[in-house]
Amino acid sequence: MSAKIAASLIGQRRFWPMLAAQSFGAFNDNLFRFSLISLATYSTLTLFGRGEELMNPVAASAFTIAMFLFSAIAGRAADKFDRTRILRFTKFAEIWLMSLAAIGFFLQSGPLLVVTLFFMGMQSAFFAPTKNAALPNLLDDHELVPGNAILSGALNMSILLGIVVGTLLAGSHQGGMIVGGVLVIMAIIGWISIRQLPLLPAAKPDMKMSWNVVMETFRVLRFAGEHPRVLRPLLGVAWFWLLGAAIIFSVMPTFTSSVLGGDQTVLSLFNASFTIGGALGAILCGTLSGRGNALIFSVIGAIGLVIFPVDLALSTMNRPVLPEDTELMGINAFLAEPGNIRILVDLVMSAVSAGLFVVPLQAMAQRRSPQELRGRLLSVGSILNAGAATIGNFMLAAVLALALPIPAAFLVVAIISAAIAAYTFYWHRRIQREGADQTPSPS
Repeated sequence: MSAKIAASLIGQRRFWPMLAAQSFGAFNDNLFRFSLISLATYSTLTLFGRGEELMNPVAASAFTIAMFLFSAIAGRAADKFDRTRILRFTKFAEIWLMSLAAIGFFLQSGPLLVVTLFFMGMQSAFFAPTKNAALPNLLDDHELVPGNAILSGALNMSILLGIVVGTLLAGSHQGGMIVGGVLVIMAIIGWISIRQLPLLPAAKPDMKMSWNVVMETFRVLRFAGEHPRVLRPLLGVAWFWLLGAAIIFSVMPTFTSSVLGGDQTVLSLFNASFTIGGALGAILCGTLSGRGNALIFSVIGAIGLVIFPVDLALSTMNRPVLPEDTELMGINAFLAEPGNIRILVDLVMSAVSAGLFVVPLQAMAQRRSPQELRGRLLSVGSILNAGAATIGNFMLAAVLALALPIPAAFLVVAIISAAIAAYTFYWHRRIQREGADQTPSPS
């Protein structure tokens, strides 16, 4: 049933413009970021005279800081104004931001590119909660799980494509200029796509806007505390983002080179496998779920996030840390070694489990949020996701500070996932006993 629902949504005007706009936007975000990192690492692009040692952490932080700062205001705007108009405005703003990025790449200006990246994070801060708040208005209740599954799967693939294309183009002749042109073209296509989305009436048009980022952030966090049935699934989604940041950006580069002896191509294989696995898990959830809340898939996904990380840790725990001058092996040599296929399978299945885990929680948060508070409540998700991703970036540092072997990071993932699996299973059983997943009334 859900596969048929998902297939029908893709061709409908109330869904495909959102899918296209999100996909082109995610592609642009990652094309920009990874082109910036690649040019700082392998070319002459600098930030205040310093290369990758300054550019990489600043570039990683500029985007998430903007997301954290402006998500609460964006959520308020999503409740006060027509959500489709906000989405159109954000995609129109993206055209100008990508034009600014193209100038930055042409001039090889690190400061201009970092400032642009900050404003891209601000633009994404307005797009994400507005998109999530609009979905329950555009889709029927039973369409939320398959709809979120399609969006999540497409998001993962767009991220992967942006990483690959950004890395390849940045290394080509006149790569920065080519990247700038692609960014502008993709932004224009995204804006044209979102203009096809139907208009939506404002949920609370008489509400006053607040531009105090600090007070508004505290206010939406208080709203979330007053709606624990919304906050719980948002915390689960935040764990997904922490997990992705911890594995892809924090642990995996060092684990690949220092424990497995793999070079950059092996790391790329791992990153691609994890991203594709997450997309497969999301699509699998959307295909197999029925017309209910599909929370059982979150339980299954959380259990998978216990089993496969534990196996990954156990199969590599006794491997010594390799000396720095060790010659690293490529993909073919890596796959030819006994036991390494098991590592790759564990990683892929961990990602599939993560995809299964997150989709029902996204739909649950949307379903449970009251219409007039939905934008502000779901903006808490963006705040939590940005904070979780930042924390995840320090997973390896925490493991090393405790003098633990690098594979112990996967055991940390498994322990936290076990607690989440037990808690999610408890709520799945409780919802079954209550017989319905009812929307709470606004306080």
